Amino acid sequence: MSAIHDLIAQVSDPRLRERLAAEWASASKEKKFGLVFEDHLPERLPLPKARPRRGDLVCRRAGPLKDVWRVLRVRDGVATCVRPGAEPHATQTNPSATETVDMAVDELLVVREFGEPIFPSLVPMDAVQNGDPAGPWHTLIEADNYHALQLLDYLYAGRVDCIYIDPPYNTGARDWKYNNDYVDANDQWRHSKWLAMMQRRLRLAKKLLNPADSVLIVTIDEHEVHHLGMLLEQEFPEAQVQMVTSVINHSGVARAKAFYRADEYLFFVFLGAAAVVPNGRDMLNEAEPGTDTRIDIWNRLLRRGTGARRQDSPNLFYAFWVDPVARRIHSVGDPIPLGQSRESVAPPAPGLVACWPIRSDGTEGRWQISAETARKGLAEGTVRLGAYTRTRERWSISYLRNAEKERIQRGEIEVLGRDENGALILRFAEDVQRVKNPVTVWNQRSHNAGAGGSNLLRALLPGRRFPFPKSLYAVEDALRFFVANKPEALIVDFFAGSGTTAHAVLRLNREDGGRRRCILVTNNEVSAEDAASLREQGFQPGDPEWDAYGICRQITFPRLRAAITGKTDDGQAVKGEYKFNLTYPIAEGFAANLAYFKLDFLDPERVSLRRAFREILPLLWLKAGAVGPRPELARNEPEPVLFAPEGSNFVVLLDETRMGRLLQAIGGRTGLSHVFIVTDADESFKTMAQEVRDAAGRGNPGLQVVQLYRDYLLNFMINQGGAK
Repeated sequence: MSAIHDLIAQVSDPRLRERLAAEWASASKEKKFGLVFEDHLPERLPLPKARPRRGDLVCRRAGPLKDVWRVLRVRDGVATCVRPGAEPHATQTNPSATETVDMAVDELLVVREFGEPIFPSLVPMDAVQNGDPAGPWHTLIEADNYHALQLLDYLYAGRVDCIYIDPPYNTGARDWKYNNDYVDANDQWRHSKWLAMMQRRLRLAKKLLNPADSVLIVTIDEHEVHHLGMLLEQEFPEAQVQMVTSVINHSGVARAKAFYRADEYLFFVFLGAAAVVPNGRDMLNEAEPGTDTRIDIWNRLLRRGTGARRQDSPNLFYAFWVDPVARRIHSVGDPIPLGQSRESVAPPAPGLVACWPIRSDGTEGRWQISAETARKGLAEGTVRLGAYTRTRERWSISYLRNAEKERIQRGEIEVLGRDENGALILRFAEDVQRVKNPVTVWNQRSHNAGAGGSNLLRALLPGRRFPFPKSLYAVEDALRFFVANKPEALIVDFFAGSGTTAHAVLRLNREDGGRRRCILVTNNEVSAEDAASLREQGFQPGDPEWDAYGICRQITFPRLRAAITGKTDDGQAVKGEYKFNLTYPIAEGFAANLAYFKLDFLDPERVSLRRAFREILPLLWLKAGAVGPRPELARNEPEPVLFAPEGSNFVVLLDETRMGRLLQAIGGRTGLSHVFIVTDADESFKTMAQEVRDAAGRGNPGLQVVQLYRDYLLNFMINQGGAK
């Protein structure tokens, strides 16, 4: 149900309620233009293992998530509940003030509504260590991605270089759920539910991206491509948004009475200075051996694209006077008024012919630079005569842009001398190569979802199935264009699926020795077929038998474990080899580490009373960059006054009265990135933070001092607005 329908349903006057419903139905039919969609009720997250407590939102385990109640009290295994919104009329001591219902606690499922304040923690589930333990760790988080994004906002706001996501395509084939119900082709709110779901997540994701230089990559197919394009334009008005078409199945997927689908789409959202890093492939054609992919240093002087007509810039319409016998530019003429015919202009000397800015369709255009700048360029050798086109009976003019002139100053382009007409003779320096940017249609055999996706996954996870995995090499290509020159890049995928994005980052790091780090988020959803089978056996969500069949535990983590170690679950070497770019056996694995966590929620009272350090500790490790082995407290070890494990890049002071111990612990220590201090006194914290920086000295550049608990609580209280 959409938000407006929920509000209409709350109107007590039946006649007014009916009139409002009729008016809204009429208005809805007329809303055809632009991106107009229903803002649906906030999504809800079931917490199968949570025991209902006073104030919790609950539903019946056998019922739908949208049929919710608020718990007024729990006594002797029975919960007294009331409909949300009726709480002010009922109290724990007098619940009969409004309609209530008693339900057995065991029949109830605790529900967390998106938008409620959350206090997350991470429960360690597993890990793979196959690289330097002191190096960076990739991270897999089993969670609903909305709350995980809130957590990541606390950890990495403004620090992410690239987000790559492959959201549900909303095909109508029950490929995703909204409020725990499958959204199929018969759902009249199918598109608006999808847009509402995506909008909430994109708004949180935007906070993660570095506004100065980062990119968001979203893949999609024809079902939501147009809606998604408008949504991205709406949510990222300051960014450049570009769409690429990518062939992923050269045979095509059958569409009854329609063209077979062979492609999907990628939206690239460029923030700040983000730009494509060309790699010599145009992505449309398979590169031939020895193909020269470098671009020409010289550029055409004739303006193309928008603003290219004579009337758009009359002062840039003038003639180059060419000596056709000597094949050189004799001189540069003056601009002529907009109403004057070019045929009326006489040559400055006999035998010269005019080269005007004439477009390919024969209409009058304009040059890129002024006549004065052209004369200066002609004298310094940065403007030259180009080729003569016989069919059009005209010459072309080339010039060097400021960008090329700057590269000459930097030594990236070498000046070898001048030609007979005075133009500079140039070449790229031997250690510099500039190549063409790829085009917006990608047609690469390596992007085939069968060979690079399904077949590879079967080799890593024999006997397991996953629908429509991405080609590893398609994801690798998309990432490489933006992180090739960022060896320390932080990459996030919050629709992780089978884990292809992290697998691609592993390959990129192997290729150039990078230390890029990937954070994956995926739920542990069980397929519809497995869910039906498990229910027949008497299992339900939250049971170990049920969770073992979830995507994160059945596919994502095992796939990455096999990729890193080069071994299948039964210890056998993975068969086959990677057949793209660098070729090597899959069994070689990767020198990498991966930590696997499950998102959990804390009682805010425990956090405010500072009794949740053990649960928050993994968050501090991640906030400090997930570098080195993750420090832990022993099972029965009490919370310390000062937590300063050897070799860790962060330190925690849990008792502000022991400031001396903290200063002693960090004195002479290097490699620290974070110091966390537990205190509620803002002014005292400022003083302590300065003392810490002074004690840390120059051996810890960029050290961050964080006010723990207060910082944590305020962040997630504020985040309750994120679902709007």
